[in-house]
Amino acid sequence: MFKNFLSLAGAEIAAKLLTFAAFAYLARVAGPDGFGYIEFAAAAVMCAGLIVEQGFNPFGAREIAKTPERTEALVSEIVLVRMLLAIGLYVALLAFALAVGRAAVQTRLLLVYGLSLLAMPLFLQWVFQGHDRMQTVAAIQLVRQLVFAVVVFALVRDASQIWMVGLAETFGATSAAMIGFWLYRRQLNGTLTLRWRFSSQLLREGATIGLGQIFWVVKMSGATLILGLIASAEEVGYFGGAMRILMALHTFVWLYFFNLLPSLSRAWVAGDGSFAALIGRSMRWVLLAVVVGAGAWIAAAPMVVRVVYGDKFASAGVALQWFAGVCAVAAISGHYRFGLIAAGHQTAEMATALIGAVAAIILIPVGYSTSGVGGAAAGLFVAEVLIAVSAWWFARRRFSLASGVNLPGRELSEVVH
Repeated sequence: MFKNFLSLAGAEIAAKLLTFAAFAYLARVAGPDGFGYIEFAAAAVMCAGLIVEQGFNPFGAREIAKTPERTEALVSEIVLVRMLLAIGLYVALLAFALAVGRAAVQTRLLLVYGLSLLAMPLFLQWVFQGHDRMQTVAAIQLVRQLVFAVVVFALVRDASQIWMVGLAETFGATSAAMIGFWLYRRQLNGTLTLRWRFSSQLLREGATIGLGQIFWVVKMSGATLILGLIASAEEVGYFGGAMRILMALHTFVWLYFFNLLPSLSRAWVAGDGSFAALIGRSMRWVLLAVVVGAGAWIAAAPMVVRVVYGDKFASAGVALQWFAGVCAVAAISGHYRFGLIAAGHQTAEMATALIGAVAAIILIPVGYSTSGVGGAAAGLFVAEVLIAVSAWWFARRRFSLASGVNLPGRELSEVVH
């Protein structure tokens, strides 16, 4: 598991360096206004993309980890459902772009950026995740970001060309889909046969996990959308720039639990106490990393935004300091949230995400109205704390009740305490 995480983290570091270089370049070329348009478009497509994904990534990886022989059946079902969702969501994005576009370049950017949704059904990283082939997952992600960065540097020369960032994202997504499908055929001898037949478990549990992810996006990427509706493009650029750094670093938190999920799923099925032991060991190491990492983040934040984006983005420093808390709290609560998914309690995990989304929708505008961009970031931090508290409560209650006299449930209750 540790070797898998190193593979994921190594590839992600390389990918994030490429992405950071591309967005630092875009910030200087487009300025705060143009960068605000880019971040708004990226947030809108990410929200639509989570609906296309629909929670099938963790669901599919969990089911493959438990029963590898179901791989082809799950691929067939999930790809077809996602194709239908991708087409519908792109049509919805067209309507959204025409309705909210403040400038022609913003509308054009949204329309082109949204084409990346059509490649998402063939994102098969979850298949390799379920088979513990994290090196393959890492390679696919690296290809996507490499293509994105190359296209950005090759095509975008001034603010009038920022719509080409959408082309870069679409080319990157298409490359990842093609490479992923080729590796699926080569490494797993997999086939793809689309059948109009969907299991009730796929739709029920996948949709539940998907709702949790959608609520997460409302809280994270949706934060930029919320601010984009009430603030100037310049302030959205400041907030979006800090959010871009948060999302890059938060990816390593997500990767950690992405790598942990198959092991958690198998440990829960084993029922031998390994589930609680795994969470306990992980929590101790994560708490140590959080204390050290958050302190360094807060101290370095003002300097980082100026180095990455330039002196014009100095106002983003306060927001980035608040985002250190967001990332730290998410690293702790992830043990409870992914533990709930691994144990089949995805409804409870969805409820925690809903609590965070509602809190973010309320607190971000309130924070912005009182303290500007920094206040909006503080609102997002409070929403993350509420998620952590609710996830802890659900984990303590659900695992104890679900397990009864089962050893993993009692041990996990002690870990949660």
